[in-house]
Amino acid sequence: MYNSLSYMYREFTDVNEALKFIKESIGLRHVTIIIAPCTVEYYGRGSSSLGLGERVILIKQDGAMLIHRPTGYQPVNWQPDISSIEVKSEGGVIEIAAVRNDPREMLVVKLSLPIKVLSCKLVDSADFTKYLDESGVRDIIFKHPEVLEDGLRLVEKEKVIGDLSVDLFGYDKNGNPVLIEVKRVRADGEAVLQLFKYVEEYRKSSGIKPRGILVAPERSQGALELLEKLGLEFKKVNLRKLWKLKAEEVEGGSRSILEFSRR
Repeated sequence: MYNSLSYMYREFTDVNEALKFIKESIGLRHVTIIIAPCTVEYYGRGSSSLGLGERVILIKQDGAMLIHRPTGYQPVNWQPDISSIEVKSEGGVIEIAAVRNDPREMLVVKLSLPIKVLSCKLVDSADFTKYLDESGVRDIIFKHPEVLEDGLRLVEKEKVIGDLSVDLFGYDKNGNPVLIEVKRVRADGEAVLQLFKYVEEYRKSSGIKPRGILVAPERSQGALELLEKLGLEFKKVNLRKLWKLKAEEVEGGSRSILEFSRR
């Protein structure tokens, strides 16, 4: 499926030939990558102007348009939701006008010769999953203790126990204190010993032996044997499911996962 990638690459010194090729590529909803000297004008919620310089113009299959300078990872201008794209030539330059209706915005790129264009149709239907860091895993479990067990009530993050601090502290359905150590990667024997220190410190300071639970996506065989020997527990978590819980919170109206200025 992915071995049949086909593309066309052309270099132009004639405006009319370049115009025809670019129009056809955009009309076919191909990814269109243009390298050329150009100017860029933006009109809309504000306005901006970028003088002549050699840049990369990327027009994606859904019409999203980005302009990149030779350095830096972020586009200098972009238009994410395109209502229409018009391509025409005037005065020896090619003008690409990308229009967005709501809100009303226009991005105008004027290309000068020489112009290099790559046109291709890409296939990408894979799921994208972004996992949480360790503190993110901890925070989701704190809000959703039911992912570990029913009746678990978590009351404190980074609870101080003597000179130590454990990721999560709470009580199970029977009222027993619970100490939880969170790992976002495979838990090993060192993680077990770390949890055991918390449990022992809590027992010494309170006179009550708590449950100690190690939480991770997986654990080593050595960690399992040590858990059993020390009377500790292991709970497996699915990072993908935790991320979905996080995404649902965002969709519920808290705030955007990615917050950045358009321009």
